[in-house]
Amino acid sequence: MSSGPDPRYNEFILEFTRNSRRLYGYIRTLTPVASDANDVFQSTSLVLWNKFDQFEAGSNFFSWACQIAMFEVRKCREKSQRSKTFSDEALEMLSAEFQRREDDPNARIDALLECLEALQPDDRVLIERRYYADCKPPEIATTIGRSLASVYRALARIHELLLTCVQRKTS
Repeated sequence: MSSGPDPRYNEFILEFTRNSRRLYGYIRTLTPVASDANDVFQSTSLVLWNKFDQFEAGSNFFSWACQIAMFEVRKCREKSQRSKTFSDEALEMLSAEFQRREDDPNARIDALLECLEALQPDDRVLIERRYYADCKPPEIATTIGRSLASVYRALARIHELLLTCVQRKTS
């Protein structure tokens, strides 16, 4: 007779859901190519689900997930020469720094969302084209009829505005 589902299952799902964006951010920090980061996130997610029985309820899910993600990042680097932008030492330092700074990632995400909403409409369009639509600056310049240099200057200015805004809101 079955005693029902493992009680850790609900906690695992809750923790996975709560940490998935943060985990992707961690992977993206270590994997400069977006398509590689997406692949690593998918493989990490699969390994996490397959290792569900090793998950200890009440433990630090994010730390556990980062260990698995680091292994998957290394596998990706072995497969793809283009992913070897960072040395192994730099990869370890980035990983440690990311985890050190991730005390309250939701506060920074919330601040960034607020800052994005406060952008001027033209600035928001540039950010949406660059990051949401994943358009490269030359494509953006062509689409909006501006020079490539002006698109780069505008993106740099907007990045600085967003950084200052997020720092102000989270300090």
